[in-house]
Amino acid sequence: MAGAVDVLAVGNINIDLAFYVDRAPAHDSEAFAHRFSKFHGGSAANFAVGAARLGLRSGILACVGNDTDGDEAVDTLRGEGVITEFIRRVEGAGTGTVCVIVEGDGSRRMLAYRGANASLEGIAAEGAEAAAPGIVQLCNAGTDALRSIMKRRGSWRVSVDPGGAVVDLEGGDLEGAGIVLLNEGECETLTGEGWREGARALSKSAGIVVVKRGAQGAHLLSAGREFTLPAYRVDVQDTTGAGDAFDAGFIAACSKGLADVECLRWGLAAAALKIQSRGARNGLATETKLRDFLRRHG
Repeated sequence: MAGAVDVLAVGNINIDLAFYVDRAPAHDSEAFAHRFSKFHGGSAANFAVGAARLGLRSGILACVGNDTDGDEAVDTLRGEGVITEFIRRVEGAGTGTVCVIVEGDGSRRMLAYRGANASLEGIAAEGAEAAAPGIVQLCNAGTDALRSIMKRRGSWRVSVDPGGAVVDLEGGDLEGAGIVLLNEGECETLTGEGWREGARALSKSAGIVVVKRGAQGAHLLSAGREFTLPAYRVDVQDTTGAGDAFDAGFIAACSKGLADVECLRWGLAAAALKIQSRGARNGLATETKLRDFLRRHG
């Protein structure tokens, strides 16, 4: 093993097939894309790249198929400086693939084939122990992976972005998490309350709770206090991966010991820079670019 990592992303590696349309097709109809691109994606992989670009020793625990897409995905991550030795190859399953339909306003719909990603469930805790991370970032990981990490978290600081997996979670699954990062809908689904009340409920058993609110900014609760910062106004091209970019910015700032308000600013700035580019990773910022953005935007 190469040594401890600052942050270990646990979750999916995908190939994104992105179709850019004026409007998504209605039921039982078709639409024509004016642009098509193939990107590397997956929440954990996107986060790992974002964290690496922001100066962290970033690793990833995930699964890919024993196929060409898997080869390319691992090579691309390694080229970004991500530590890939914790990636597992899965025989008999393809590398995860997602069809992304991006509409004219930058919003998107996604259809996912999990493939090799489904094999992560049984190896999450053991893989995290081998990586000896400072922070474990659970990125849309399945319930079994999340629960095994939470049970054996030991000295790790666990950060959770439940993503689509939130539908299978219970509020108690996140008890003891150091950081919880989720959007309004996920917060409401998890708690059965409005996002603000739900976030307050979650904050009783988690260190920091952040609710990502898209164009409305982000809301943070910690140690009995809470505040909101607005989103930066930029030209939106593609919101794919915006949440992953936010998480990378926020966690990088936490790792550098910045105050909560600065961590929130870093997250919002990282997301704003990302959504100005097509694809989940093309707009992910370096630390120099992010700091320059913050200076220019006060």
